[in-house]
Amino acid sequence: MDTFDAADKIAYYATELNNITSLMGINLANSDISKGNELERITFLTEYTHQIANELDALSKDIINDIRSIKHE
Repeated sequence: MDTFDAADKIAYYATELNNITSLMGINLANSDISKGNELERITFLTEYTHQIANELDALSKDIINDIRSIKHE
């Protein structure tokens, strides 16, 4: 696997994590869970998943930009 393939795969997983985060948010909005520890934990996990997805996406973009800058040198 070359570096571009790895960066693409990271971007793919970031997108999938964002999709999962969106579904979790929709389920939370439609949930009957009252305010409490369980809701707080699920909300935290949703936000954390979104954060990881954003970090993976940024990593993928950094890898691609680094490769492009190396090729132009």
